[in-house]
Amino acid sequence: MLRQIITLLLAQFVAIFIFCCGFFPQKNVLKGNADFIIESSIQTQSKPVFDKFVLIVVDALRSDFVFEESISNFKFVHSLINDGEAWGFTAYSNPPTVTLPRLKGITTGSTPNFLDAILNVAEDDSSSNLKEQDSWLKQFVRQGKKMRFFGDDTWLKLFPLDFFQEYEGTNSFFVSDFEQVDLNVTRHLPHQLETQKDWDVLILHYLGLDHIGHKGGARSVFMPGKHAEMDSIVKNIYENVDENTLVCVMGDHGMNEVGNHGGSSPGETSSALVMISKKLKQFQPPLHQRDVHLPITTQFQDGEVNYDYLTKVQQVDFVPTLAALFNIPIPKNNVGIIIPDFLQLLDSKMAAIKVKDNFNQLASLLGRTLEVKNESINEEFEQMKDLQEVLTKSATNYKYPILAAGFGLLTVLTAVALWYGISIMQLSKSSLLTIVLSLLLGIATFSSSFVEEEHQIWWWVITGALLLSQLYLRKALGLHFVCFVCVRLIRGWNNSGQKYTYDNTIFELLKANPGVQWYLNILTIFTVGLGGSLGDRLSFILSFSLCALCGSYKISWAIVNREDVPFWMQELAFKSCLFFTKEHTNPEEVFGKALVPMAQFFFKYFIACLVVKISASKIGVCKANLFSMLSILLMFQSPTANIPLFFIFEVLRAALSRLFTDYYGSNTYFVSLSSLLLQYFTFYQFGGTNSIASIDLSNAYNGVPENYNIYLVGFMMFVSNFAPTIYWSLYKSTIPRPESRKWILYAEQKIPFLIFNCVVGVFLLIACYVFRFHLFIWSVFSPKLCYFVSWNIFMNIIIECGLESIVWAVGN
Repeated sequence: MLRQIITLLLAQFVAIFIFCCGFFPQKNVLKGNADFIIESSIQTQSKPVFDKFVLIVVDALRSDFVFEESISNFKFVHSLINDGEAWGFTAYSNPPTVTLPRLKGITTGSTPNFLDAILNVAEDDSSSNLKEQDSWLKQFVRQGKKMRFFGDDTWLKLFPLDFFQEYEGTNSFFVSDFEQVDLNVTRHLPHQLETQKDWDVLILHYLGLDHIGHKGGARSVFMPGKHAEMDSIVKNIYENVDENTLVCVMGDHGMNEVGNHGGSSPGETSSALVMISKKLKQFQPPLHQRDVHLPITTQFQDGEVNYDYLTKVQQVDFVPTLAALFNIPIPKNNVGIIIPDFLQLLDSKMAAIKVKDNFNQLASLLGRTLEVKNESINEEFEQMKDLQEVLTKSATNYKYPILAAGFGLLTVLTAVALWYGISIMQLSKSSLLTIVLSLLLGIATFSSSFVEEEHQIWWWVITGALLLSQLYLRKALGLHFVCFVCVRLIRGWNNSGQKYTYDNTIFELLKANPGVQWYLNILTIFTVGLGGSLGDRLSFILSFSLCALCGSYKISWAIVNREDVPFWMQELAFKSCLFFTKEHTNPEEVFGKALVPMAQFFFKYFIACLVVKISASKIGVCKANLFSMLSILLMFQSPTANIPLFFIFEVLRAALSRLFTDYYGSNTYFVSLSSLLLQYFTFYQFGGTNSIASIDLSNAYNGVPENYNIYLVGFMMFVSNFAPTIYWSLYKSTIPRPESRKWILYAEQKIPFLIFNCVVGVFLLIACYVFRFHLFIWSVFSPKLCYFVSWNIFMNIIIECGLESIVWAVGN
């Protein structure tokens, strides 16, 4: 039975993978280089407005970071905009709002490909490069311009290295580093400014602000200092270049309040764009910038922050605007429109030619050849906006035979899984509940709102399940009450979903009261970690030392990130850190230098403890009890304000264990269903959503040095984001069971998961196909499909079939 179920689970993953191969193909683009279309001889002989170009990309530079009074610290940029020497814009960044697709957008002017959001983390991938695709960089190279680049090494993955006479890349995924990653860029500036005659284009891509966002959110205490640092860099460059140099400061995307990005929320899609030159003062600034004094006070629309500051443009509009100002052909795949305010920098005849050139270039992408008409520039802009709207909505070229193969295979597997599962489970209450739950979640995938707010469904389902159980077991009122209290506390812990946020979550209240938070953290770490080991000396020693290490690291991490921690805890953590660093003078340096070696020691010691405990249990010295030890690892990989959730998990687990043992006879299928409900419920209430933007990277780098392995970081990222899910997956092993039927029960517990994943999978694939041309296909349905694939790989295969089988084999 076990082999058959695992085979079906693996086959289900293969079916979904085949579908994804047809759903996320590489986007077809026009190859070759563009040339001037209208009056090519006149354009070729025309002189550009500027001679040199400096591009400063500040990763995740949200619009309000530059323009808004309460959060922005870009004082020099404010003064330039107020004096008319800089023009500010809010640039709309098409989702997915991650670096790789956005860099493609701001260099080629093309619309994003969702596959690029996945390839964004694949450092060894070369399929996403722009070697064969036209871009303004390639056009500059064609004109013999000399370029230099320093910063995010994604650029070096995108473009041939021979584009740049000098370059140095910095790794974009080491989010633990706020300072060195930017200093490695800035240290090149003095030499570049001294040798301006040797280059024409200088590109700098800073990552520190994005890293701060990932670690501490948009309003982290590190943000003001980073704003000031970036502002000083702009000042340094501006004061050392002449009026024939255009300086552009822009974000590749924005971020949400948590500091993440990848989705389509206003904060993520609203990036800053500032064009700076002494020459701009001679011209009329954009309409919405006139008579406006920066910084601007917070804007609200329908009760929410409005990130549209000054003039709003499409981020891809930057590409044809740059082409017009430097007199290079517009890249072939561009869907941007020249920003009208910059046409005044050209003479009227050349401005009209550039607009017509842009117009025909857009038309060519639709396979049209439009006659040049003597229309006004305003009329041509209106038509270009219509063309842009059509082009930006154009979908990927789906591979329908592959889609059909994947869907057909999954449909057959679903039919087999239903027949097989019901034949074993019989037409019982558990089989009926499994099918109803599967159909409910499957049908919900057809609604973008239900996908975005899926946590609400699981809240309704879990409270409904507890209510039904109470009606069925009226004598177990106390146990059901404890369960209700626990799930309600879990429900109120974090913001989840993509539409609505609440200020007074327990997470935020703990952040505002760090003393309470840290007493709860220490209580939880030791209570959960020592669970079941009090009567066992060896287990107690191993677990206690692991808990102490875990607590010391989390306290040290919080201190390094400038969180408030009770003084006596700081003292204890400081003494622990001294074991991992030779630095004894500055306490702050001790904490910072000890983080990586302390975390590395924790992981090594954790593995050693597992080996010792398993070995000792085999010879009868102690009980295995791996569950509590694994819980310490999950707490280690969790955000500090989420650690107390594990205490609530323990209370809920104890109540459920008693409920199933005393009243349900340890029914295998009910235990399995409860695990399924709690896995999804706690995943969302831990702060997860179906958006790429909610992926938490803050604990993915625990113990990771700068020369890290991306696959190790990826695995730790999964552990961090799926920590509560792993807990409730392994909880099945803690329910008392007859040792003689252990593996039969293990196999039976997989049946509800198999049915659920097959049924929901079929509905999800249908929804993705039906809505393949929908407005939300890349912001809602595609991320949901990616999460579903990730859940199948990590939870169903690695955890459910891998780790859990080890826990069952060893015994708990």
